[in-house]
Amino acid sequence: MLKVLFFLALACVSACSPDKTADVPLAQAKVGVWAPADAFNPDVQEAARFAVQTFAVQHKARVLFKEVTQARQQVVAGLNFQLQLQVTLDGVPKNVNVTVWRQLDGDYRLQSWDWLD
Repeated sequence: MLKVLFFLALACVSACSPDKTADVPLAQAKVGVWAPADAFNPDVQEAARFAVQTFAVQHKARVLFKEVTQARQQVVAGLNFQLQLQVTLDGVPKNVNVTVWRQLDGDYRLQSWDWLD
């Protein structure tokens, strides 16, 4: 009887919980499928900062990170982040799309950098 009550209570908690539109946990993500990511997630923020720093060094440009405006992720051999960022280039606000690959060993690679304006 106690097992039945526990099961019913557990089922009610699952069914009665409000519908969440939050990101799918990484452990439940499907390999190769792009999924929305929280722009404030520490992994997303780290990938964004890495992209800006790498671009600035490679191009000897004064680019400063402001914020992530959109983010999605893809499980591959590691994790891809596709981000839309607000940055400043020599003090001028700009928007950019970047793709960053976090490899299985934790190293990052800047895959693409495309100015939007």
